[in-house]
Amino acid sequence: MSIARENGLLQVCCDSCPASYPNTYLAEDFSVMIADAKTAGWIIRKAGPARDDTGTADLFGSAPRVAGTKPDEPYTHTCPDCANPIETGGLL
Repeated sequence: MSIARENGLLQVCCDSCPASYPNTYLAEDFSVMIADAKTAGWIIRKAGPARDDTGTADLFGSAPRVAGTKPDEPYTHTCPDCANPIETGGLL
């Protein structure tokens, strides 16, 4: 989940690692939260087209897996460390 919601508060979470933007916001301050995260170096952008997750029924004759699949998110959220792995020594 890219935007964590709990007890009426929102927080941006990275899609690539366990990091989250340190500040929490009320639901009515959603646009402020996004602006603050972008100012801090987070990359928030529209996701690509939905994946084609039809399963393996056509290959193996079994039902596609339903449990444990994540819903497609309309936006991607990437923390500064994952966005710039060479500078911080992450990922590579």
